Amino acid sequence: MLIDPFQPEWQSDLTRFHEALPHGASLKLLIDSAFVPKLFQQLGNASHLALLFEFLPGCSKEAKEVSPFVVSFDPRDKSQVRLLKRCSGWPMLHVLISYESTEQLAKRLAAWCIIEVDGQNFNFRFLDTRRLPMIFETLTRQQQREFIGNTIRWHYIGRDGSWSSLSLEPSAKSLSISHKATLDARQFGKLIEDSEPDEMWVQLLDRGVHTHLLPSQRHALISTALQVADKCRLDDMLKIAWCMDCIQASCQSNPDTLQTRLTNWKEENAKNENETLHLPA
Repeated sequence: MLIDPFQPEWQSDLTRFHEALPHGASLKLLIDSAFVPKLFQQLGNASHLALLFEFLPGCSKEAKEVSPFVVSFDPRDKSQVRLLKRCSGWPMLHVLISYESTEQLAKRLAAWCIIEVDGQNFNFRFLDTRRLPMIFETLTRQQQREFIGNTIRWHYIGRDGSWSSLSLEPSAKSLSISHKATLDARQFGKLIEDSEPDEMWVQLLDRGVHTHLLPSQRHALISTALQVADKCRLDDMLKIAWCMDCIQASCQSNPDTLQTRLTNWKEENAKNENETLHLPA
């Protein structure tokens, strides 16, 4: 699992979102099938469902199986509840309160699935709820308006398994993007930096590291460990070793505590290296 399991109140909160709908608005589920392929096929009633990738050129059968999709929420639909439970532990579930139809919403969001940076196309992973907060923060004000349209609430399951929300300034009308979304090098750099803790965890997994920490706790610890490492200008290999040490010790993600630990860790490493150099042949 990449995020914490759903908190017990996730379903009652979803019902509360639905009961508080403003007049004329509807609650749409936005779900990323990349983590659970073919998920949309499990819906009992898919008459109000739209796959984002179907609005992109060259959408294959394989692409459809992992396509994000939008579907109207029906609190009486038991198949939806079963489907949503399968999302637990994965960064894939969003709720949007909008005045757009399912198709309008899916079509507008589909335009953001691929972005351009320095003339190259990239998969824009805003559907990954781990990436969404920094992605939204990184967009310009105009890009934010085009991204959300007239969506008035955007909730998503965060790293701790509970609902979080974007801070929106919805447009009075739905704005569609008339060109390919483009990020500059500064924006792209911020997104790469934001993904570093998750990429570090992948490297640690490849080295056989395991932990009893929850995914949210693990991410917080690695994030702080990397901040401390960057402050001390550790090189890439030392960063990996340092993060491995923090995870194996299940350290607290406190900057001051980790700073002291890093000082001692570096001294211990230097001592061990010095002893190795003076071993008899």
